[in-house]
Amino acid sequence: MYLGGREIGVVVTHESQKFHLVLIALLITFLRMQNRPTGTSLLTLFLLYLFMGCSQHSVLPPTALEINLQYAGANRPELEKVLIHFSNNPVDSLKYKAAVFLISNMESKYHYGGEWVDRMDSLFYGNISQLDNAHIKKLRDSLDLNLPKPGKKDIELLYDIQWLPSSYLIKNINDAFASWQSAPWSASVSYDAFCNYILPYISLNELPEYWRDTLKKKYRHILDHAHIPKTMEDVTCALVDEQETWFNYTGKLGYRPGYLSISQILQAKKGTCNEMANLGAYAARALGIPVAIDYAPQYGNIYDTHKWDALILSDTSFLNFEGGESRPGDMSYTFERDHKFAKIFRYRVGWESSSFAAKALQRGIRDIPELLTDPRIKDVTAMYTNVSDIRLPMHGNEGKPVYLCVNQWHDWSAITGGFIKNYSVHFRMMGRGIVYLPMFYSNKKYTVAGSPVLLSVDGHLSILENKKEELQTLRLPRKFPFKKGWKYTISNSMVNARFEASNDSAFINKVVLHKIAPLPVKYNPKQLRDLAWKDRARYDSCWVDVRLKAKDSFRYVRIIFDRPLVFRLGELNFYGQRINHLLTGRPIGNVPDPRLAFDGVPGKSIKLPMDTINTHWVGLDLGGQKEIAHIRYLPASDGNAIQVNKTYELFYWKDKWISLGKQIGTGLPLEFTEVPKGGLYWLHCSDCGSREERIFTYEDGNQVFW
Repeated sequence: MYLGGREIGVVVTHESQKFHLVLIALLITFLRMQNRPTGTSLLTLFLLYLFMGCSQHSVLPPTALEINLQYAGANRPELEKVLIHFSNNPVDSLKYKAAVFLISNMESKYHYGGEWVDRMDSLFYGNISQLDNAHIKKLRDSLDLNLPKPGKKDIELLYDIQWLPSSYLIKNINDAFASWQSAPWSASVSYDAFCNYILPYISLNELPEYWRDTLKKKYRHILDHAHIPKTMEDVTCALVDEQETWFNYTGKLGYRPGYLSISQILQAKKGTCNEMANLGAYAARALGIPVAIDYAPQYGNIYDTHKWDALILSDTSFLNFEGGESRPGDMSYTFERDHKFAKIFRYRVGWESSSFAAKALQRGIRDIPELLTDPRIKDVTAMYTNVSDIRLPMHGNEGKPVYLCVNQWHDWSAITGGFIKNYSVHFRMMGRGIVYLPMFYSNKKYTVAGSPVLLSVDGHLSILENKKEELQTLRLPRKFPFKKGWKYTISNSMVNARFEASNDSAFINKVVLHKIAPLPVKYNPKQLRDLAWKDRARYDSCWVDVRLKAKDSFRYVRIIFDRPLVFRLGELNFYGQRINHLLTGRPIGNVPDPRLAFDGVPGKSIKLPMDTINTHWVGLDLGGQKEIAHIRYLPASDGNAIQVNKTYELFYWKDKWISLGKQIGTGLPLEFTEVPKGGLYWLHCSDCGSREERIFTYEDGNQVFW
């Protein structure tokens, strides 16, 4: 029941419910007829009525609206002005409902403030041409020198509910309704979609601003052009096309706490996936297009997270895209790259009763892992990838929470939760092809609740337990899987390098045998939802064969990287006319150790830093003129192969990581003997300078990463 713009608990019993509701309605009607304010006076009258006439009955708990009005503290009158504003005219009944919805869900919305943030935000004032990476780094360094590291003293949380003025919320609601109701597609947008994906005044946790007029003015021409079809999809495509002309990705702003505001994004013209998602959402919402932000809080096989946009076509369908980068329907990232999804969630404004946080809070559980604390997220994993439910036997008190965790380097992080019921726990819609570990959580610490489980690509569930009575020898060439996309990255690092041959050692009179061209197609596999190929790439698949047409003979042959190319080479082979006739000779070149290109050990690659002055090359003195018919080369390996003189330690999982010993790398695969079979392993490099390490099983003599 709303009284003076407030929703409060109502006295109800089975016998007297109708009587009380009628009486309340009469009270409201009487005060309105007398032109009395329906605010505090009515609430006081009603509470007096409850105390005098109904004290023998219980009062329902306060609603979310009343709780948030109390939480607003000194700002409560501003929020009440919003409710009163939209309650005065019956025509605004839907806007009043939207106002109640917004205010009832504001308590978790905040942005960062304080001295450190203010100085960081000074980056966005003044000459925008200075907003390059060098300027950003200079400011960041000055912040690090002149202020303490971000902490309680110099960074603070500013909660919207405690300071937003009524004028801001009223304008936001009016503008949102105007954009929605004037759009050609308004009839296809449900009220729920409007409230969650058009109405919000912010999309994540950034500084609230007056942004709708700015973006509507910026993009209004898209709606006005008669030749553009008036559909949400086509307009969103036009938005992305325009943003691609000026927005650039950068990770340099990622250390700022919280998220950039939309004005900061427009001025910076760059940002992370957070800013790309916000750019897409804000621009679309300004034109009355419902756009959600979906996110993977933690991938199932990579230490990373990601956010992107979802164009809501109906309550059951959507098209994902990325602001400033990918049109709706063209965003291959969520399907076709090397990562796997354990969970994907969708941000909403309203409370999502199916979320783990909502279920936990209803049970009085407040101690929840960080990634699962939001009760306003919807699980949309099944809309993106193949999923299966996981049910595990579990000992513990009825209703005790249990979490499924994914691996994060040497740690584990909860990705979903469930509750013990009848000595088991049920986890719904889990991404496949991923290893999970059930754990308990209390006081920010995890404890093991069972053995790791592997949910295979076909949905089969396996328990990963070490068999100490069965031992094996492990040959380990890597500490992290070789991703399919890396084949294109490292191969393209050699583009424009060329192979030359000569009969003089100075290569004064030389012949260009071959110049390395870019790969014919970009990395864009079309294996949608096909998890079987992910984490199964091999470095040796990067070998490139070049058949030469020339029949001339030469004594000297080389590969040369003109500046400013970075010299990266794993292996290099030259062949004569006869099949498999490998030519040998004396390694030559101006690199520190030319023989590494011909030693047959890909792990011993030649990797030189960027050099804008010198041209680097490596080759062979064949000892005499020989015909060269075939070249075979391998780009330098990534840093996750076993490297020379690096320290590696192998662990296996048995309720914790247990060491199986250390070895010094030689560039060849490491060998560990007497290793328990059937379990989960982790190879750690203590001095490689990279956290790219991944758990694996060992199957048929091969590492299988998860």
